[in-house]
This record gives sequence, C-alpha cells and structure tokens, in this order.
Amino acid sequence: MNDIQFTLNGKTVTYAGSAADRLLDVLRDTFRCTSVKCGCKEGECGACSVLLDGKLINSCCAAMGAVEGSTIVTLEGYRETERFAALDKAFAEVSAVQCGFCIPGMVLAAESILSANPHPTEEDVRVGMSGNLCRCTGYNAIVNAIMNAAKEGNGMVNGYAPKTLAEALELRSQHDLVPYAGGTDLMVENRPNVSYLFLGKLAELKGISEDAEFVRIGAAVTYTEALASPIVPQLMKEAISRIAAPAIRNAGTFGGNLGNGSAKADSVLIEFVTGAKLRLLSVRGQRVVDVEKFYLGRKKLDLANDEIIAEILLPKAGIGDYYYKKVGGRNALAISRVSFAGILSVDNGVITQFSAGFGAVADTVLRYRELETMLIGKTVAEAKAAKADVLKAYSEKLVLTRGRVSAEYRKTVCMNLLADFLTEKGI
Repeated sequence: MNDIQFTLNGKTVTYAGSAADRLLDVLRDTFRCTSVKCGCKEGECGACSVLLDGKLINSCCAAMGAVEGSTIVTLEGYRETERFAALDKAFAEVSAVQCGFCIPGMVLAAESILSANPHPTEEDVRVGMSGNLCRCTGYNAIVNAIMNAAKEGNGMVNGYAPKTLAEALELRSQHDLVPYAGGTDLMVENRPNVSYLFLGKLAELKGISEDAEFVRIGAAVTYTEALASPIVPQLMKEAISRIAAPAIRNAGTFGGNLGNGSAKADSVLIEFVTGAKLRLLSVRGQRVVDVEKFYLGRKKLDLANDEIIAEILLPKAGIGDYYYKKVGGRNALAISRVSFAGILSVDNGVITQFSAGFGAVADTVLRYRELETMLIGKTVAEAKAAKADVLKAYSEKLVLTRGRVSAEYRKTVCMNLLADFLTEKGI
C-alpha cells in the first residue's frame, strides 16, 4: 500500500509505515498526540478514543490502512474549539477531572454525544459514555458535567440532524425546533438562540416524482435539482431559475421557500397560481392543504408546532400556457420588487382556465379567484370585450403595501404586467 494520507487535527499528514500498524501507536509515537492514552489495547477502556470522520472510535482497534482519506480529531485539535472550552468549563465546575488519564477520551465521547443530540437525557449520556472507564470512579461528576453543558448551551450546536423522516417527526413533536432545509433565509435572519431540525439530507424529502394528477416535489429538493428534473413543469423552472444566483439555488429548497412565510418567495407564487397542494406530516399523521389556505399572512402559516412540510403537489393539467415576469434591481437579485405569473388556457375558442397571481406586493401572494371567473367560460372574442372591465376590477382589488419601492409603483407594474399577459394571450 502507498503512503497513507489523512487529516489530523485540521492538517493533512502522511504516514509511510505499515498499513497494519495500530492507529493508537502511530498517533502517539509518530505524531506525538499524547492525549491518546494506551490503556487496555482491547477496546474496553476508551482512553484511546478519537473522532474518525466525526464518529467516536477506539484507536487501539483501528489499523492505519483504514484511515486513508479520513479526518481524525484528537484532544490536541479539539481543545482549540469553542465546544471544548464549554466542556472544559463544565468539567471544572463539578470537579469531574481527577487523575486525568481517562479525561481526553471522556471529553471526545462527550463531544460525540452532544454533536448528535444537544439535549440528551441522563440515560443518553450514560449510554454514550459506557465505553469509557474512569480509574478514579468519577462517573457521576462526569455525567453531571456533560448534562450541565447540554442544559446551559455552553457553545454547543443548537440542533438535531435526524437520519430518517420518522426520527425527524419524533424530534419535532418533542422539542421546540425550527425546520431547516436549505437555510438561505434562516441564516440571513441570524437567530443564534433557536434550535434547528436539519432536514436537508433526508432521502424521504429529496424525491421528485409524478402521478396522474401531480408532480410531487420533496420539501428538501433544491432549486438546482428541480431545474435538472425533466418532469418539473416549465413554469416552475422559469421562476426558480430567476432565484438569485447558482450559490443560492444550490442550497435553497422548496420547503424552505414555503416555510419562510414570505410573499416574495418565487416558487410560492407559482404554487398559488397553479393551485398547488402541500403534504404536511407529523407523528399524528398527514394533512394535505391548499397552498392558498396554508398562508395566513406575513410569516403566518397553517403549520402546527409538530408538523413539517413534506411535499409540494403541483397540478399537471392546464399549466403549459403561462406568462411569468419578475421585476428586480438586477437579474441575480434574490428578492423581487414585484413578481407576476398567469395561466390562460383556450380550448376550441373558449377560455377554460385563467389564473393570475402577484408576489412581493402584500403580506401574502395575491390571487383573486372571484375575478378569474370573469373570463373563464368566455370565448376569446367575449374576453376581449370584457378586458377593460377585468382590468378595472383588478385595479380596484389590488391594495398593496410599500416595500423597497412605493405602493403606487408596485400597483402600476402589477397592472401593466396583467394587461401585457392578457394581450400576449390574445385577449
């Protein structure tokens, strides 16, 4: 085997010895990581514990050939982190350190526990520490130190990263957590004192599929992934292709765009105009709601504290003949000043579908179904004759808020876009 390369405490290192050499011995003798203690050499005491790719292992039971390309952290590297400072303080406060031989492994085991679960029970801590023996019988003090660090925050990451959807729903039901899929809005808000439920890597929320009625888009699907899908409707692609720039589209998700509760959300405008539905999940079961009923106002959603957005159901029928415009300061601007989408379908000279939505102009996306009936069922000729009345009705209905630009400017733009939409569609 060639020289073995891996990352040790943040630095790339190379080991030229035998692939069968014990990791414990190499860390101590070659790289002088003397915090890694040689206790039993049988995986029983935990004194040689290190983090291998974020997971706690006994270095006495690992051969060097198995760490090629991996990342290893020992106490020498870990003590430079904020988390170590927090645990160090907690251990000192309850006198959890005695002879010190076992403590490096204990601290790394504590990191393993708290990184997976920032709010463990005492039983969780005792199970997580069960592979680490204390020669001075200081277990209770050590458990108390870890529990105190978890209880007070002490620089620990506030959040959970569930491995399955079922685990995510259970956590959501038990804790006050903010669902986090892409984080592109949450990080702008910068709320350091909240705890997050990280959903972006759950396979159950990453799918794009279709049935006879809907294209179904998982809440953790990113805009980039949707743009690459052959079954995502072109109208949706048109809108999400205008969301900021690639760096945002690579991270931003459909569930996050909805969960932000903003009328400026680009994908939400399309969901309003197409009459999309949302599938919401909790430990109690599922609900399917119309997106228009899901939005109750600015930052107000029909989402229970134990629910998560699981899937967006986009209707497939009648959305091919569309019109979409986004007005912003520049092409890659993340936040639009005004956005508009419309759908108008004609069958045998009769308008069978007409919908229009306005985004970024009020507390929620605006769609007036009662005004849409003014054109549905009319012939194209009849619709042309009614066009002025339709525009007048919309003008009276549109009561807009001031944003980065005046309400008057926004209304003028909205009416111009609506008129242009109707004209482009032959009305």
